[in-house]
This record gives sequence, structure tokens and C-alpha cells, in this order.
Amino acid sequence: MANDNDSDPFERYFRPRPNGRQSSADPEPGEGEPDGVIVDGARAPRVEVGSPRRRRRGAARSAMNARRQRRFLMVTATMSAFVLLTSGGAWAFQGFMLGQIEKIDPFDGLGNRPDAGPKGAMNILVAGVDRREGMKPDQIRRLRLGKFEGERSDTMMLVHLSADHDKVSVVSLPRDSLVTIPAHRSNGSEGAKGASIPSRQGKLNWAYTYGGSTLTIETVEQTTGVRIDHYVEVNFLGFIKVVDALGGVKICTEQPIDDPKSGLRLPAGPSHVDGEKALAYARARYTLTGGSDLGRIDRQQQFMSALMSQALSTSTLTDPVKATRFVKAMLKSIRVDKGLADDAQALLRQMKGLSTDSVAFTSVPLADTNFMTPINGSQPQSTVRWDQQGARDLFQKLRRDQPLIAPAPSASPTPTKAADELTVRPADIQVRVLNGVGTRGVARGAADDLRRAGFNPIVVPGVAKQIGQKQTVIQYGGGRADSAKTLAAAIPGARVKRLPSLGDRIQVIVGSSWDGAKKVKVAGPAGEPGTGAPALQARTATQNLCK
Repeated sequence: MANDNDSDPFERYFRPRPNGRQSSADPEPGEGEPDGVIVDGARAPRVEVGSPRRRRRGAARSAMNARRQRRFLMVTATMSAFVLLTSGGAWAFQGFMLGQIEKIDPFDGLGNRPDAGPKGAMNILVAGVDRREGMKPDQIRRLRLGKFEGERSDTMMLVHLSADHDKVSVVSLPRDSLVTIPAHRSNGSEGAKGASIPSRQGKLNWAYTYGGSTLTIETVEQTTGVRIDHYVEVNFLGFIKVVDALGGVKICTEQPIDDPKSGLRLPAGPSHVDGEKALAYARARYTLTGGSDLGRIDRQQQFMSALMSQALSTSTLTDPVKATRFVKAMLKSIRVDKGLADDAQALLRQMKGLSTDSVAFTSVPLADTNFMTPINGSQPQSTVRWDQQGARDLFQKLRRDQPLIAPAPSASPTPTKAADELTVRPADIQVRVLNGVGTRGVARGAADDLRRAGFNPIVVPGVAKQIGQKQTVIQYGGGRADSAKTLAAAIPGARVKRLPSLGDRIQVIVGSSWDGAKKVKVAGPAGEPGTGAPALQARTATQNLCK
């Protein structure tokens, strides 16, 4: 947290004063000059006289000061709440503070890029970066951040703001995604500084290591076909301070977590975490997911939803000190392009009606979560390979300013089909796989079986809430009955259960009776040919919140 020298200029009004008195350097309210004798421009030492009259007068002044301070707090709280609620929530609190944002030029060398301005649809690339300035060595050790020097992108998200600025779509881009990194000049991390490096394959987060924000933007634009209008970068230390300024956030885990790689230890169920634990929760990866990004992406999206909910909560908006600390911590933790910094206040004012219902999260549809391939002559490495058709459909939605979650269609007659006919292809079903037995590796083995049967499985870390299950259970949210039907046909003997709290997700809790998954034949939706692309799965921030 900030030290006293970095405190908010208004914070001194909220500090308790000894015996209800003001500083000896300040005159009492209502008095033109400080009391006492002035000798040669200096105040003579004050001598307290312990008379009853003096004590009564001091007590009266203390009471008066206390009343004035309470009135000031009430007025300030009311004014602060009004400013917050009429200018886009906590992000617009004390607009003059926006000048504290560190500005960078990530578009240097990317050609003529007209300013997107604060109006219309826009795309913002958000990168969580491993920058450690301001972090003490013991803090780096405690957070298990390692000793590697330099900067790396640890998390990447593509944020689309709708033309009316009333909806936000957030697409997580797995850091291990296999992409083509455009030709660039070496910064010294991959050869002599200034050397010309040709276009080549690599993991998405390598782009930041090789060429910082500029090469990252160029790589994402080339891979997605989406034009990036603005860029935001968040560092580790800033992440911690933002969470602590909010007083922590509430998260939920389906199983106990003990991850020595990140230092994270949490019991199953809800937990209130501070900044350091929140960072470990967002970064936990290897022990929990067997090396995959996907479980971590799911946790990051849940955490961002909790952070947003807490920032927009009444307890933050109506507390001037808490709100100020949060905004200061947030502004000091990020770096943005100059255009976004200049337009920030107008943009946030337009977003004043934003809520957790207005924000939708998803990730890129995948063809292979563990695609082993040699990169640039190296030994085979585990990468994430996108489903090309599914990715094209997703990014086309962003380019066309279409929401990730379409409005519910109006009721209309549908073509009849046989009761036992399967209508959703396995390739269209992304299924979460949980270990319901307790034996290590059960979920991963089942996920491999499902992948061979044509499904798109994601292994949920740890074990399910109830272990020792014999029968495998398929659980699905509203609107996923047809997907659950296809999945049940592939897993003979599984019990199917509707669980509305899952939203649009579908999951399998693997029991000890698991005997593999078989391929199934799907006719496709009646009257419509199947595309073969994984169905897009998105959830609102509200659905992601800890219940």
C-alpha cells in the first residue's frame, strides 16, 4: 500500500486528531489568528492552565470539532457517491486522478492508426505482465515469482466494447497458443540486439518477451483479424494493491487447493482472499491443471467477475476513503496508450450503467489443449492449438459488434425429430471433467477418452466436492439438454442431471465405473447442416460470481 508521503491529499480530513484538536500549525475554525503570544514572528510556548474553566472550554471545542468532522464526512461521502454513480462508477471517481495513468506508445511502428476516440465500438488488448519494479525480494520469494529477469506476458485478454458502450465481451487468449509471430527486430532476448528476426511460429506470450507491447499487438491482430484500438497493461504489484484497496474479494473453489508452484493454499468452498492470495489464485497453473492454461483461464475470469462486483458494490461506492484508495491503486497499476488515457473520462461517463450482467466472458474454441510440436528446431513443446473455424466465428462476432451471448429467441415451432435422435456434434461440446473418485489422474484419463471420441474436454483441477463416486454423472445447465444427450450416448451408464447453476456449461463427474467414451453418430440439427466448429460458450460476470 502507499506510504504516508503518497497518501491522498484529502485523506488528512479523515484522520482522528488527538483530544479532538487540530494541528498546532492550523488555526481553529472561526478564528482569524492562532491564539498565543507572537514574539518576533514566532509563537511563544503555550502554557496550559488546569483551571475548570479552561477544561470546559477545551471540551466544548473538542465536541464542536467532532460535530464538524462528522458533518464533513457525511457531505463528502454523499458528494463522492454522487460523483461515482453519475460518472461510470468507481473508475471515474475524482476524474482529475486520471492524469496519474502512465502513458505508453504501443502502436509505434504499426503504421497510420487514426484515434478510435471515445465513441463507437472498440477493441482493447489487456495484458497482465510480469513486471516487478517496486516489489521487494522477500515478496517475490513469497509469491513464487521466480528469478527470471526481464518481462513476460502472463495473461492476455481481448476486450470488445459495443458501439453503444452498454456491453463488454472479454475473450481470454491462452498464453501457450501456437501462433505466428511477425518479423521484427531483436531486443536482445533472441539474438544480437537490432538483428532482423524473420516471421516464425511460437507461443503467444513469447511476442511480449521478444518485442513488448508493439509486437504483442501485431501478433494478436494477425492471428485474430481484429484491429486493436487500445492497449492496457497491468503488473503484478499493481494487481495486489488493487485487491487490497478493495479489502479483498470473495472466491469459491470446488476442491481444496495446495499448489506449491504459486504458494496457493485454500479450502474447498468460499474464501475471502487478499491481494497476494488473489495473485496466486489467478496464476496457479502447473500443479492444478497438468500444465494447461485452461483451468487457470476459468479461475481468472471468475476472479475478474468478483473484482468487478466488489468495485461496483455499495460498500465501495459510498466509502470515499475506500473508493479513493481503490482508484489510486488501479491507476498506478496500469499503463495505457495515450489515446485511451485522453478519452478515459468521456468513455467511463458513457459506461455509467455497466453492471456484472453487461459483461460476458469466453475463451477461444480449441482443437487441441496439448499439441506437441517442435518450435524453431527445438524439442517438441506442449502448445494450445485453436479450432480454426470456431476462432473465425468468434472473432467475426467481435468485428461485427455482435454480443457473445445472444438474446433468447422467441418461441416458434420447430421441426419434429425422433426422440432418440442426437442433434449436437461432439466437436460442438466443450465439457468440464471433474475427478469424482479421488485417485490422481482419473479426470485426465477420462478427458483423453472424451477427446478421442471427438469432444472438447477441459480438466477441472483437484477433485469434486464429493469423492468416492461409483456412477459417472453428467451435469448440464439450462439450454444444454441436447448437448447432454450426445454426451450421455457417448458414456454408457452415466446418470444425467440438470443443474441450473451451471449456466450454459456442461460437465462430467467421473466415477469409478468409468469405462471410456465411444464415438457417436449425430444427424445434426433438423434442417441445418452442422458446421463442425465447437459451440461458443460464454458466461456473464454475474454467472461467474461465487454463490
